[in-house]
Amino acid sequence: MNMEQKRALGRTAGLAPSGAAGALSRRKFMVGGTIAGAGLLYGPRRTWAAGEYPHLADRTITMLVGSEVGGGYDLCGRTLARHLEQTVPGLRVDIKNVPQASGKLAAQMLQGGPTDGSMLFTSTPGLLSSQVLGEEGVAYDLAQWSWVGKVAAETRFLVKGPGADFADFEQFRAKKTPSPLSVRSTTSYVYHEALWINALLGVRIKPVPGYKAMEKDAALISGEVMLTTQTYPTDRKFLELPEIDAVLRMVDGDSPDRFKTRPLLADLVRDQPAAAPLLKFMDASANLLRWFAAPPNTAPDVLAEWRKAFDATAASPAFISDAGKLDFNVKPMTGAEVSELVGEVLADQAGLSATLAASLECGKALAEGGNAACGQT
Repeated sequence: MNMEQKRALGRTAGLAPSGAAGALSRRKFMVGGTIAGAGLLYGPRRTWAAGEYPHLADRTITMLVGSEVGGGYDLCGRTLARHLEQTVPGLRVDIKNVPQASGKLAAQMLQGGPTDGSMLFTSTPGLLSSQVLGEEGVAYDLAQWSWVGKVAAETRFLVKGPGADFADFEQFRAKKTPSPLSVRSTTSYVYHEALWINALLGVRIKPVPGYKAMEKDAALISGEVMLTTQTYPTDRKFLELPEIDAVLRMVDGDSPDRFKTRPLLADLVRDQPAAAPLLKFMDASANLLRWFAAPPNTAPDVLAEWRKAFDATAASPAFISDAGKLDFNVKPMTGAEVSELVGEVLADQAGLSATLAASLECGKALAEGGNAACGQT
């Protein structure tokens, strides 16, 4: 056996020659520069990855985000994507923002997307109400989606700014004139939500479309509108401003101390049995914030891997820490739980559609200053 063969045998066995040659060999081993080093370092990693995530490891996938860059859904999606890459060896996630039509275009892309695990999607819960209401541009069915999970829980508030002409909820409810509220568009969930609150409580919120994420907050501060909606803790810093006050808690959940005594929507309509279906739908929509889905008919073994990776990522201290820095309250739901919730909501889609549409019409009449009665007491 010649000297070079002895050196090769020594490297393969984990031995190192002495002197300068030994130092060079050790450096090569550490960076995987030699064939033997690559086999020792990279080979087992690939074997482990194939065992844990054989369909997802070492590939590039696309995450569609149905909103603009920099918004809450975009930040949440990017944070999860970065940590999914840490959970699944070799995974690379490309983010594609498709905000057109309030996320409906991205939802359509998911509906016909690949079933091999190469696509994920996140967007607003407004897609659910758009489907139930049968709005133009709906070319998707959430009941068919392959649900991966939900990341965070948030408490929704109706808040007033310095331009409001009322001091508290009682004065707001007693008003006979409309109170303008900033919203993105007439198809956004917040637009629908405002009109449904009108129908439930007999108030007169007038949603004014045309405001993007930061614009709606600026309009409230400047007094251009009286109301907007915020979520806690995601909008914690805005809710801490002294000129901002909460008028109504739309759902129960974590809340700043100074808002804990604000009226809860469910308590205000507790004696209205007819309000139950609408309230249940609004609660379900709030619980679907920060969800993630794969296309319909995603292969069962691939979906199982996505759910496993999602659950592991959402539970990781590193992800929870990074999400916390962005004021996301990490309270995950599994893909199976989200799928069950969506199924319950859509079980009687026709009946629910009639309820939501009727409430919208009555809410619109109230928004215009009318005296419509929507069944509230």
